[in-house]
Amino acid sequence: MERIALISDIHSNIVALNAVLDDIEERNITKIYCLGDLVLKGSSPCEVVDLIREKCEIVIKGNCDDYVVNYPNYHTVWYKELLNHEHIEYLDNLPVYKDLYISGSHVRLFHATKDDLNIRIFDNSTIEEKLKLFEDKNNNIPDIVIYADIHKQYLEKIRNKTIINIGSVGNSLEISHEVDENEDMSEITQAHYCVIEGELNCKTKKSLSIQFVRVPYDINKELEEAKKNDSPDYEIYERELLHAKYRGKEQSN
Repeated sequence: MERIALISDIHSNIVALNAVLDDIEERNITKIYCLGDLVLKGSSPCEVVDLIREKCEIVIKGNCDDYVVNYPNYHTVWYKELLNHEHIEYLDNLPVYKDLYISGSHVRLFHATKDDLNIRIFDNSTIEEKLKLFEDKNNNIPDIVIYADIHKQYLEKIRNKTIINIGSVGNSLEISHEVDENEDMSEITQAHYCVIEGELNCKTKKSLSIQFVRVPYDINKELEEAKKNDSPDYEIYERELLHAKYRGKEQSN
């Protein structure tokens, strides 16, 4: 049996990424896959890209990785100017999905959907919307889809299919209602990742498990770095990290 750590949505949060990588190492897990959104939002895009390249065997492109390369605005340009040519080329050439077999199940990894980085499927989306996660023009339908993008961990079974969202390392956004700014939110503002355990590259049905993991990290340290570096939209980033407050479908995660 092999254990694979699945991480995503780091969003330039180097403090959260280091905490998660330390936790993965403590569990003696050596195989790490990343499902995208390395950049935007946080303090340290260059350091995050370098670490992901060093530590991750598979890296999938996220919508924010695409935005920083191809969609200039005041926010994305700030990050693009920090990244060097090699970083930009790396982000631009990332694949958008990866198929593999684990313990006899056809597993598909992607950031948002297989064919579109900008379609957002939430945990409370309709069944019809969620079934879009399994669509394939060549009728090569996976048994399990593992995705990210919405910054919220969940698992659901639909019609003999399994949906797994691994959450966000650097920007958990689990609250959709107003919260008291004085309330202790430390339980849900931790860094998310998942561990999947099974026989990799095996097409025979065997046992398979998924574990959701949450790791506490020093949010104030990350905010200090973001403020020191003059990261754009700092006030929004601060609210998100401290309160895990999702602001609605208009947001680009």
